[in-house]
Amino acid sequence: MSQIFKRSQLRKIIDQGARTRQYFLRGHSNWFALAFSLLNFTLIFYNLLFKNLFFIPEFLKSYLVFFIVFGCLYLPLATIFGYLDFKKGTYRAEQLLSREISPIWNEVFEKLDKLEQENQELLNEIKKLT
Repeated sequence: MSQIFKRSQLRKIIDQGARTRQYFLRGHSNWFALAFSLLNFTLIFYNLLFKNLFFIPEFLKSYLVFFIVFGCLYLPLATIFGYLDFKKGTYRAEQLLSREISPIWNEVFEKLDKLEQENQELLNEIKKLT
């Protein structure tokens, strides 16, 4: 009996560990990694290019001003490009390709096609009866 109890306790610990890992990965990849990569990108861009441009007045060369201007330009532009890619760009082709090569999606679509065929046959039988 004690061995079963220990196994169930171990299972709970493993499940909680896996759940905690998922929470960490989701928080890191969806929130912190994005924020840190944007901050890193702006710092590099500012230090290597923006600070050294001679035609920008000195009072505009502060990192805060750059960050505000960058945010006001980059975030909307990236959102617009993402929207255009999603609606009119390569996103749909990528999704179709991933569906074609994925065995899981192949199985799902085979079953959907089979259901559609069965439904069509059923509709044809109903039409014959009426």
